[in-house]
Amino acid sequence: MSKSSGKGVVLFIVLGTIIVVLTLSTVILRIILSQSRLTHHQISRIQAQYAAKAGVNYALEMLRTNNVDWPTTGEYTRVMRRSGAVSPDFDEPNLPGSIDSVEITVYNPGTGPSGTRKVSAKAIFTYTP
Repeated sequence: MSKSSGKGVVLFIVLGTIIVVLTLSTVILRIILSQSRLTHHQISRIQAQYAAKAGVNYALEMLRTNNVDWPTTGEYTRVMRRSGAVSPDFDEPNLPGSIDSVEITVYNPGTGPSGTRKVSAKAIFTYTP
């Protein structure tokens, strides 16, 4: 084996090693980015879940204290927004940035267990990867 053919083999081994390392790096980077997006989406969903629960608790408190904006009869919906709400909807500046609004629906008396009122909430959120 001549000296020049040995250099050629070493060149191919080095190039092959570089290609393998770059391919593995790309695959690992894609996995990390994918997991990051998934985690961010899960965080947004969890924030939406807790915002909806907060909306239900707020409605129950307003009904318990007989707040005039929350009638004791009839079915209605109130919207909790970060800002810019128009009455009878209301602002809650502490909503997370991913939450657009929380729609709280209070149903007619007798629709819940033991003749109570059913209260539900739906959080509207945006996920931007």
